[in-house]
Amino acid sequence: MPMRGGTICVITTTIVAFGVAPIANAEPDQSWAGVFLSGAPVKDSRFLVWVDGHARLRDGAEDIDVSIVRPGVGWRVSPTVDLYVGIASVTQHRDTGDVEEQRLWQQAVYQIADFAGGKLTGRTRLEQRVRDTGDDAGWRLRQFLRYGRPIDGTPLGIVASNEVFVGLNQTDWGQEAGFDQNRLFLGISWQVQPKIRIEGGYLNQHINLKNDVTRDNLAVNMFASF
Repeated sequence: MPMRGGTICVITTTIVAFGVAPIANAEPDQSWAGVFLSGAPVKDSRFLVWVDGHARLRDGAEDIDVSIVRPGVGWRVSPTVDLYVGIASVTQHRDTGDVEEQRLWQQAVYQIADFAGGKLTGRTRLEQRVRDTGDDAGWRLRQFLRYGRPIDGTPLGIVASNEVFVGLNQTDWGQEAGFDQNRLFLGISWQVQPKIRIEGGYLNQHINLKNDVTRDNLAVNMFASF
């Protein structure tokens, strides 16, 4: 028997609730906040801009762990595909001294399919990472998939996304080739205005180190488009 929209909504809401449960009654390992701005600054133009900024907090959100600023420009290839290039400045804030990283990046943002009342979209990003502590450029591939489904009759929706990071080479400053990390997000979206959306929920981050690290994070992001 095919499932009706209400049944799907109940199921997805339950899944998100179980996903958020690990941090609902405990302090998250980190708290992440981000702001994303993208789109065409001139109506009907194919020229695009992209800016995102991030603050990741640790120790009960008392200390900043990582800060990121990532501007770029792009071109609308088709109604369903946007291409971008840009730079990024990433700072890891440490008691022993900040670690600075600069990145060049290229990405494709695209629509994949509509199903079960929602949309599946993707983003494929290639990064070239450099640090003052070494001479090599670390090439890294990031594949992001997002499914979002509105809750009928409300400005809210269900969101699930996953991003896989793969190092393409080894560097003298510490990047390893192969699987780098995975980020799984389960949460709720709120369409504040037609062009402003806020998403909040649970972010599971698994990092491939000598001793694998898994973090349960609280994440809140705001998305604005032209």
